[in-house]
Amino acid sequence: MKTKLLFIFLLLSSRLLFSQSNKAIEELTAELQKHTAQDTIRVMSILKLSVANYGINLANMQLHAEEAIQLSNKLNFKKGQAEGYKLLGAKYVSVGDYQKAEASFHTSLKLFEESKTYSGIIICNNNLGTVALMQNKYPEALLYFQNSIRVSEKAKLPKLAGLAYSNIGIIYTTQKKYDLALKHFQDAVSINATANSTDGMAAGYNNIASVYLDTKKYDKALEFFNKALARDVETNNKLGMARDYGNLGLVYARQKIYEPSFENHTKALKLSEEVGNKKGIAINNAGVGEYYLQKNRLDEALPFMMKSKDMALEIGTRDVLRDAYLGLSNIFEKKGIADSAYHYFKKYVDIKESIDSEDNQKQLARLEIQYEFDTKEEKYKNQQLLDAESLKQGQLLLALNNAKLSVSNKERDLVKLSYLKTQADLKAEQIQGISNKKQLVAAENEVKLKKTEVEIANLNLAAKETQKWFYVSGLLLLSVIGGLLLYQRNTSQKANRKLQVLNTELEEANKAKIRFMGILNHDLRSPVASLLQFLQLQQESPDLLDETNKKRLQNKTITSVENLLVSMEDLLLWSKGQMQNFKPFHKKVEVKSIFEDTQRHFESQEHIKINYQSPENLTLYTDENYLKTIIRNLTGNAIGALSKTENPTITWNAWDEKGVKFVSVTDNGPGATEDQFKALFNNSEVIGIKSGLGLHLIRDLAKAINCTISIKSNQEEGTTFVLTF
Repeated sequence: MKTKLLFIFLLLSSRLLFSQSNKAIEELTAELQKHTAQDTIRVMSILKLSVANYGINLANMQLHAEEAIQLSNKLNFKKGQAEGYKLLGAKYVSVGDYQKAEASFHTSLKLFEESKTYSGIIICNNNLGTVALMQNKYPEALLYFQNSIRVSEKAKLPKLAGLAYSNIGIIYTTQKKYDLALKHFQDAVSINATANSTDGMAAGYNNIASVYLDTKKYDKALEFFNKALARDVETNNKLGMARDYGNLGLVYARQKIYEPSFENHTKALKLSEEVGNKKGIAINNAGVGEYYLQKNRLDEALPFMMKSKDMALEIGTRDVLRDAYLGLSNIFEKKGIADSAYHYFKKYVDIKESIDSEDNQKQLARLEIQYEFDTKEEKYKNQQLLDAESLKQGQLLLALNNAKLSVSNKERDLVKLSYLKTQADLKAEQIQGISNKKQLVAAENEVKLKKTEVEIANLNLAAKETQKWFYVSGLLLLSVIGGLLLYQRNTSQKANRKLQVLNTELEEANKAKIRFMGILNHDLRSPVASLLQFLQLQQESPDLLDETNKKRLQNKTITSVENLLVSMEDLLLWSKGQMQNFKPFHKKVEVKSIFEDTQRHFESQEHIKINYQSPENLTLYTDENYLKTIIRNLTGNAIGALSKTENPTITWNAWDEKGVKFVSVTDNGPGATEDQFKALFNNSEVIGIKSGLGLHLIRDLAKAINCTISIKSNQEEGTTFVLTF
């Protein structure tokens, strides 16, 4: 047995934590008897009583949780409702009823989100992660744990985040990242020691021991499993004690010390049955069965291993189911029942591959990277908001300083203007005299300036005339260059179009060659193989054939060869008409003549009954050779599918329905899956000479004659192909 019971940390509450002991239960019961008022105080007391029964009496735990929910509904007390559903979920996890547990936690999470109770949101995300983890849904579990950590960091509740870190450590254990797992578990023990949580410390010791067990440090594993057991015995936590005894049994089994392994698994099984823990029951049944298997007491081992398998199937724990399948395979192998041994070993391999799949590994890595990205992105966004606020404050301060400076500058300018006005008044008279003199000089200068302007205007006129001729020359040159570029572009486009036409013709020729060679290979392989088999049988073992069988096989072979010649003649005549282009030639074709040709082609198939049903004068407007090839291929595929079928029958049918014409083929074979028909619909499907080629030919030929194909296939009932025209 390989499965160990890790303590996946399931938190009941952040505030309802109460000692789980018989004394605590008595005190809370007495408190409830005193407080009879139907109010929220009574709801909280009932919830505490439910928590106190966790791991001791799960039936009473559920009873009190449901009582709290009913009273909270009457009082419209959302917090009480949320806490009650959360405790119900914890109870269902303890007994292995994961579907009900998940539903209860989702209801609780919704109520906590409506009331914005962050501690409850953190706990429910953690607990939903534990449900996924117990069913080996590692990526889903990691996503819930990351949500729990994210909310706890926003709400500044690091102790609650510690629980999710511990559970992430379990995921690292399943992925064999033991250093990371051990670090998370040790941090969890420190957090729980600070919080004085006995259950939390027991869980931490158990998980640390599981790492030592996986790394084959058995002495350290025994040390920490016994530490966990001592804590659980101290609080009379039967659920935890069952887990610890089972893990101790596994350590001894790994060391091939079977007697103490049997004793511990027996104790664990009894306690698991008392508290109704289905996963514990499944694991420890397998442990006891493994003991009897090693002692070669196979008749005693079988019922225990069967119980483990049935219980694991019921609760959907794939790791336990994997070990049960392996145990059953070993038991039947020792009993000499090879069929059953192989049956269970195949199931073991399938479920192991599912659990250890690379997709799970990749998805976990993607989630870890995405969480790190989201965390840093949020940090950067917060920093950007702080920087923006600082910038805004700086801009406001700068605007205030500028406003103060503007006021100061205005006062200074007023003083300066007053002074300047005084100076201007004093000098006004002096300026007036000087101005009169300057006006006379200015008049003389103005006459000179006008003469200069006339000369400049003449020079500008001459320059503009020269510039005009430069512009005209430039435009002519640009026109010539543009004409050359346009001519070159047109020449290039014509060459490209010719090249494209040639490439298209070459591609079509290659496709025609490939398609025709595929038809030759697929249609002629089967009759040639039949002829070769008969010749080899006649050459190597002639004594195996009496005269009657020899004559029958000769006739059958002659018929096959005649059909082969007819097929070759058809294909060669067809190829002659398709030498230039492999394109369909549509004309009116009688369905009856197609069916008669098919009947002649397959008349050597004596052990298979082939029926042909078609109304008189039903015709199709299509290419006769394309249709013949499609029908022959579909018939050949149906014959291959009926190789192991009793009373094999193939039925071809044709009919007209409101102007739409249909042709169908039906066999009574074993049917097939969608994957086996991928080559019929997927151009990129990889095929070989012996598999998938016929479907590719059928697909290409049907597309060429505008015929659609549909399929209906049921296991053990047969397959029907319908051609629609």
